[in-house]
Amino acid sequence: MKLTQSSRAFSERPIMKVVAAVATVLLTLACFMSDPRAADDCTSPTQACPFVQSLLSQREGYGRLAEGGLKGAFVTVTSASDSGPGSLREALSGHGRRWIRFASDMTIELKSQLKVPSDTTIDGRGHIITLYDYGLSITDHTRSVILTHLTIDGRFKTIAQAVNIANFSNDIWVDHLDLSRFIDRLINVKSGSTDVTISWVKFHDHNKVMLINNLPSKDLFAFYDRDKIARVTLHHSYFLNTVQRNPRVQIGHLHAYNNLLENWDVYGMSFSLEASALIEGNIFANSASRPCREPGSFATKEGPEMNYCKYISSAPANSQLPNGKADEKNYNSTTDQYQYQHDIKAFIRIRDNLYLGDARQGIVDYHPENVPVPPYCTSYQAPSTGLAARIRREAGNTPDEVPYAIDRCPAGIGVQ
Repeated sequence: MKLTQSSRAFSERPIMKVVAAVATVLLTLACFMSDPRAADDCTSPTQACPFVQSLLSQREGYGRLAEGGLKGAFVTVTSASDSGPGSLREALSGHGRRWIRFASDMTIELKSQLKVPSDTTIDGRGHIITLYDYGLSITDHTRSVILTHLTIDGRFKTIAQAVNIANFSNDIWVDHLDLSRFIDRLINVKSGSTDVTISWVKFHDHNKVMLINNLPSKDLFAFYDRDKIARVTLHHSYFLNTVQRNPRVQIGHLHAYNNLLENWDVYGMSFSLEASALIEGNIFANSASRPCREPGSFATKEGPEMNYCKYISSAPANSQLPNGKADEKNYNSTTDQYQYQHDIKAFIRIRDNLYLGDARQGIVDYHPENVPVPPYCTSYQAPSTGLAARIRREAGNTPDEVPYAIDRCPAGIGVQ
């Protein structure tokens, strides 16, 4: 029997389901026996350390090669100060691979963004770790970073991002974060960055949530060759009480599966400018008659303060904006000047998404032959109300997730 190169081919075979179930049980037992608060008798973060392996075994998607601080040194944060001895800022300084952990629950009020260097893991498992006002920057050719189990809350105080991935950074895994209330975006992936996985993240109480490639020029395709390499996997994440951009994709590629979008106020997802996207097994839930959860107004990076409550009644019809709509005005006003050779629309492949309440599908396939087949195995599940309940329960900075193993693919799967 010939194996196909499909993200679902592995998970649907009955015998492999049994193997996956056994692996899940064994891995759960391993995690139970290794208390994340203890050193696990590991002197360094290697694959032989159960605490390390229990996390790394869950990697999937385009960011699956991220190793973070593997084979480096454990560094423990002991101070909740913004800087100085024992602080997270100090732990991120200097050189060398590092696997950062925390000595206790901490609330850290940051005075500026934290820059994360290559070969770094920031691991909040086992404690409640909250960063206020500023977030984390992964920029300037940074590679191999893992962020897991952190809460980052901007409190609408600063024009910053919760996680900014930019300037040719790659092999990044963002996992089990709780992100909210920034004036700018919660996550950027832009400016030549690629091979990023965003998994089990809770995005909430925010306006413009997530952007894959922004356009710093009136010529919408000025950086097309740089940005088209972007490859992002977004899975099992929870978008709750947001306004828009869950995410917005311009150029680059997105594989989005098993995410839950619930109660957006303007639109869910948006695609344009020859981005490519495989959108499968996601759950869109909205009500046209619900109360608004927004503040009186959102301060925005662009200047005007706005409130979007008036759009709630029409929002469920925009689970996805019409293909190309988000850039239609700019495209039409500049096409004569720049003589665009690229399509305003994105290449889209849609399958098996679930719409609940008043939510309705907003886009259809468009040149799906131009959407790449994912070159990896996944933890994909058929969308259901049960899956929605699991995402609500386990996404974010939560101790409730059940570890699972992904990297057990038959020969022929995950090769392209």
